[in-house]
Amino acid sequence: MATAQTKVRRARAASPAGGPGPTPAATPAISDLRAFMAVADLRSYAAASKILHLSQPALSRRISKLEERLGVRLVDRTTRSVELTALGEHFLRRISNAIDDLDRSVLELRDSASLETGVVTIGCVFSAVHHFLPTVIRQYHALYPRIGVQIIEQGADGVLASVKQGGADFGLNYVGMQEPGLEFTPLLKERFVLVCRTDHPLAARRTVRWEELVELEHVRVSPASRNRIYIEQALEDLPPLPRPICEVRHVSTLIGLVEAGLGVAVVPHLAVPRHSALVVAIPLEQPRAVGTIGILQRKGRTLSPAATTFAQLLLDSVKKEQAAQQPRPKKR
Repeated sequence: MATAQTKVRRARAASPAGGPGPTPAATPAISDLRAFMAVADLRSYAAASKILHLSQPALSRRISKLEERLGVRLVDRTTRSVELTALGEHFLRRISNAIDDLDRSVLELRDSASLETGVVTIGCVFSAVHHFLPTVIRQYHALYPRIGVQIIEQGADGVLASVKQGGADFGLNYVGMQEPGLEFTPLLKERFVLVCRTDHPLAARRTVRWEELVELEHVRVSPASRNRIYIEQALEDLPPLPRPICEVRHVSTLIGLVEAGLGVAVVPHLAVPRHSALVVAIPLEQPRAVGTIGILQRKGRTLSPAATTFAQLLLDSVKKEQAAQQPRPKKR
């Protein structure tokens, strides 16, 4: 442990010519640093005081206070000139970039708060990307063209991890894919449907029974997919399906195989292309696999203005879509 004499020697070594060291505590105030930078740039107290809207005595006091806190002389001032000391020149180089970075950060923060610029990052399960996001992204870009939107397409477990670790502002995920530190806002219940090609014998059917799947060649998602768990839960009391032609990990790949004519598939209805000329989605009769999809975010964390606005547009879009699907009362 250093003795009192050692501490004194260290303090003297840190000060110019063995003079008094810096005053304890005190990190210099930003206003004092800006005053010093103005004087250093203009080499004039009079010119700097005008730029800073200070009187010359007030500016002099700021420079003196800064020198006192640092324990060094930064400026040599005569009646005719203002020059920086060697330590002053060194200090100016060290703080200029830091102050510039601070100014940029403040401007960026203000722009983000006013939705002038920024980025919103959303984790999204594969099945919901095409259903939810295109319309909302289009609306959002029209309102806030300088804000970027990043979509992280993942499985349910990946979306959970992205939100939990802060890689995404919020996520679109299934109910149950959450933890105590996260909160879930439901958007809608998702049913599973049978997808087949438009030239398949079942394409004109209005519904299909679960029992009929036993007789169909099919492709399905692998056990690594969360959708597989939901489907198996719905089918646990029914005869097992035969071995599939192929198993894949992602629902989007599954639909591609159906389009190629490799059979039918059970998928979330949100994953089915809305205006496909190649495949159709047929509702399944009871028992029906149902999951709830919604917005997942960290509990107690305030979303950025950009993310908050995007989430609200998403909620409004879902409510509008659900209202449009409600049957209209018959006219008397």
